[in-house]
Amino acid sequence: MKRQTRKLITNITLYFIVFLLMVFVATIDRPDNAGEALANYPIDEKEYLAPESGALLDIISTRLDQEPFNAVVTIIFFLAIAHSLSVNYFIKKAHELEHHHELLKQEGKVTRESRSMRATIYHFLGEVEVVFGLWSIVLGGAFASYFNWHTFVTYINGLSYKEPMFIIVIMIIASSRPILKLFELILWRVVKVFHGSIEAWWLAILLLSSFLSSFITGPAAMTICAMLLADKFFVLNPSKALRYTTLALLFVNISVGGAMTNFASPPVLMVVDVWDWDIWFMMVNFGWKSIIAVTIGTLSYFFIFMKEFKQLEKPHHDLQFKRHIQNRFISPKELELLFEDLEQNIDKRMGYTNELKAFSMILKDNMKELAKRKLSDSEIQAYDINNAIDEKFESIANKQFRRTIPGLLPVEERDIYTDPDWDLRDDRVPLWIMGAHVLFMLWTILNAHEPALFLAGFLFYLGFYQITSFYQNRIEFRPALLVGFFLAGLIVHGTLQSWWIAPILGSLPPLGLNLASIILTSFNDNAAITYLSTLVPNFPDALKYAVVSGAITGGGLTIIANSPNPIGQSILKPFFKSGIEAGSLAKYALMPTVVAMIVFYLL
Repeated sequence: MKRQTRKLITNITLYFIVFLLMVFVATIDRPDNAGEALANYPIDEKEYLAPESGALLDIISTRLDQEPFNAVVTIIFFLAIAHSLSVNYFIKKAHELEHHHELLKQEGKVTRESRSMRATIYHFLGEVEVVFGLWSIVLGGAFASYFNWHTFVTYINGLSYKEPMFIIVIMIIASSRPILKLFELILWRVVKVFHGSIEAWWLAILLLSSFLSSFITGPAAMTICAMLLADKFFVLNPSKALRYTTLALLFVNISVGGAMTNFASPPVLMVVDVWDWDIWFMMVNFGWKSIIAVTIGTLSYFFIFMKEFKQLEKPHHDLQFKRHIQNRFISPKELELLFEDLEQNIDKRMGYTNELKAFSMILKDNMKELAKRKLSDSEIQAYDINNAIDEKFESIANKQFRRTIPGLLPVEERDIYTDPDWDLRDDRVPLWIMGAHVLFMLWTILNAHEPALFLAGFLFYLGFYQITSFYQNRIEFRPALLVGFFLAGLIVHGTLQSWWIAPILGSLPPLGLNLASIILTSFNDNAAITYLSTLVPNFPDALKYAVVSGAITGGGLTIIANSPNPIGQSILKPFFKSGIEAGSLAKYALMPTVVAMIVFYLL
């Protein structure tokens, strides 16, 4: 009863929010050109009226009076954020519906092949990567209702999607088998000095992430380090606290570490040209502080969880030894050939295939007899009944045999077998293929702001992948496309928030601005925060430092705080049964975030 009441209250609340939003859009004063010409929205920062007092609340109030639609886009934005923070509810609900559907299958109330459409919908709503894209539909409807559809299309087309496209490409290349094997080999050289312990792997990957994010970009570093952590650490099933700690450190380290250079981190890239910050400036003012902050934060958690690391040492050693034994004494190719010969030999002795075909012939003959009893004599004489049944029966039988006993069929009748564990093999990758992949990745990074060039390079990469497919893993387009979709949706919504974020950034003292930047970053992409700061006229150097240091410091608090975070979330979420909880992530990211804030403020 309580559960039904809670469900009813949740549904009523959602409907009420949507109803209020629709009423608000319908009742506010529309511009004169609504439904006719292109509206001037979003309004440029320079075109907003300046109130006499200059107080922050007066500025925001004046801008809201000048353009009431600002309130609508911000309400939709915060509803999208609320949705992204509650995806665990949808995932749990999907699991409940799936379990209920399985019970219905067991009771025979639904067919074995059926799927729960409600569970599928809840799974879709629980994908954090699609949240902002879904709410972009609501945003488009609001635009069309208040202005016109042409205004929304013009706004969408006027945005830059270079970063989402870049992340899709770099994520696919960086997650390739040659790149992962290369960095695993490099890390193994380092970890070997410490006897290959789990502590050494954990520290090496998390500390390496910060350096990689400054030189091969955050998205590439996130992809490589997340996949290495999945293979070396998360597979050992650590405690929930250590899992969230590791994820939080990965997010924080890549965000903070990205400030060592002026060309790899999105929040830094937004300001370097406008404020003329070169690589030397970044190293002197941010780089060495980033190293200190990352090292202190990582080592602090390492000592806190040292007891658990000792407990994980035996499972880690057992896993490594098991993999060593498997690779040393078992050759997959030779064993597959032996099993194929074994299947054929046993079939010849037992006569299983012959028996199966004999009984299938009896079944087919029974179907022919049934057809002849049901059809009239004229129909039997006029049509080739035997041929019709033979054709349909053989089609279904051959399909079933290929599915259930493919190894007993002649080679020419078998389907092409796709090994589900192909990506888990441990074959060596030639060094020249690793080198070629590094060149493709460098080309993408160096041309990150030129989509025509890095997309052309990606097409060449796909051709090279096809040629060297034996040494590759399957390309997983879905995670990369979902992450790109997430960031594109965030750009669509985040760009419209400048009407209230820019005045906040321009009205605070350095410490207050630093704290505000950290807080704002937690629910808006940190690159958007630093970009908005470049729109503030006559921005002092102290405030520039405060806003950038705050943006990179807060980049690990939530999944949406830093553009590489959704990549890590996508790769590591299978190790979190109910999805990644926003509250738990923020809880364990708080300590290294505070450490980074103190380091950037005091040093």
